[in-house]
This record gives sequence, C-alpha cells and structure tokens, in this order.
Amino acid sequence: MSKFYGIGVGPGDSELITIKAANILKEIDILVTPQPKKDGKSLAHKIASPYLNENLEVKERHFPMNFNKEELETAWDNIASEIITDVKSGKNVGFVTLGDPMVYSTYIYILKRMIGKIDITTIPGITSFNNIAADQNFPLVEDKEALVVVPCTMDEEKIDKILKENTNLVLMKVYKNFKNIIELIRKNNLMDSAILVSNSSKGDEKVYRNLENLNEEKISYFSTILINKGWNN
Repeated sequence: MSKFYGIGVGPGDSELITIKAANILKEIDILVTPQPKKDGKSLAHKIASPYLNENLEVKERHFPMNFNKEELETAWDNIASEIITDVKSGKNVGFVTLGDPMVYSTYIYILKRMIGKIDITTIPGITSFNNIAADQNFPLVEDKEALVVVPCTMDEEKIDKILKENTNLVLMKVYKNFKNIIELIRKNNLMDSAILVSNSSKGDEKVYRNLENLNEEKISYFSTILINKGWNN
C-alpha cells in the first residue's frame, strides 16, 4: 500500500539522519522538497542526498516565506493536494524537512491537510537544539526542571516574562529580532548562562559562548540560543 512519509533530516550533517529515515529515503518514489532560492538544491534536499535512489522523482515546490495568509494557504493546499494524488496513484512520497517535522516545521501545515485522506508516517529528526546541547556539552534540562522552547517572533513582553520565570530555555528564530533578544538576555542577567550556535552541525558552524558585542551580521538565519541558569557557560 502506498504511503506518505514526513521525514526529519536533522540540523545539517547528513550523518545525523536516523537509520529509519535513511532506509525510507532509499525506497520512496517521489521526493517533495522546498524550491531553493538559488540554483541547486534546498538544504533539506542536500542533507538527504546521500540516501536517495537514482530513479527518484524530485518535485521542488514553492513554499512562501512571508505572512500573506492567503498566499501561504493556497501553496499548502496545492502541495497537499498533489501529494494526495500521487499517493493514491500508487506512489510512495516523501517530504523532507529540517530538524524534526513536529517542531516549527512547514510540514505541520501540509500534514493538517492530509490527515485521514492517505496513509501517513512521520519520521522524527534531531532538532538543532538537541544537537547543540550534545555537541557543546550544554545540559538542556534535568531532574524536576521544565524546558521551555520559545519562538523569538512572539511578543517581547512575553519573552521577557518567560526569561524571568524559567530556568532552562531554547530560543529559536532569533535572527530577525536578534538585537532585542540579546538586550532581554542582558536585562535578565543571563549572558553567562547562554550559548548561541549558528548553522549547527554544518561545515560553517559558529559557536558563541560570549554574546557581548555580537551582532546579527555575524550570525546566520539558522541560529539558536540555549539558556541554562544553573550551568555557567
């Protein structure tokens, strides 16, 4: 029976793909991947490339990166409809996404449109913050503590409150609001408890253990901050 697979390919290093994901990538008939901004392949496609079979059909599709709700929903509707048609025609279709499919992923918007219509299997992937924590020996959470994952696109007053009230935090999507986020970290006296990593596990990875005098020109779009108030950086 044909199926749709949502496949997390991890933060960047192809060796961080799970064995299960690698095996599925070898068997699918069609790969759906974001259309790259420039010539070549999307980052998720590049990460998955070592595991793809030679006869694979690749469908690059445009995923708008804006806040135009109508444009976004039209794109998601069209892509989901195409996937459903392909699966019902007898094809095994895979969709690759950075990190984990269920953590701030476009995959979720596609999934919502397909649940109950075709057979779906979602394969987890390693998130950037899991990889950073392990790679930098920086504990995320322990014992009875809670871990709070914060999108830095949310209201700054809410972020400030979260920084005050929690011990262990992951700050994602920091790039566009970087200056204000650093100021909030400084305001809450957390500079010594924070670490920032750009391009986790990629060849151009950068690790910053001192966030003072760091500006957005030095970091990439793929940047994540970890904070552990009980762990001096």
